[in-house]
Amino acid sequence: MKSLNSRMAVMVWVMVACAMMPAVTLAQMQIPGVGSMLPDKAQLLEQAQKLVADLTSMKSSGKLGTADTAKVDSLLPKATAVNTELAKPQVEPSRLTQLAGQLGDLQKQVGALKGVMK
Repeated sequence: MKSLNSRMAVMVWVMVACAMMPAVTLAQMQIPGVGSMLPDKAQLLEQAQKLVADLTSMKSSGKLGTADTAKVDSLLPKATAVNTELAKPQVEPSRLTQLAGQLGDLQKQVGALKGVMK
């Protein structure tokens, strides 16, 4: 009878341990908060600076046709404006999200123009 009780005790402890595993696992997981979902200003600024440099380089390269050069001419002020906004010391989180979207759109357009240059 004693071995049956000890087996039951072991089984109870195993079941308790198994029941607690998800709680321990969840406690160790890092759940992204609102702050981590916002774009990083420094990374966005770096990308915006690269975008302005790429557009400036494309404009002076002479490898684009007239229509594509006009497109670069229209994108350059937009990229510069995003760059200027991101360079400010304080940017509101909602504005940062907008700027990230604008930067992404500009990067897609510049990527298409780079494809034309090759």
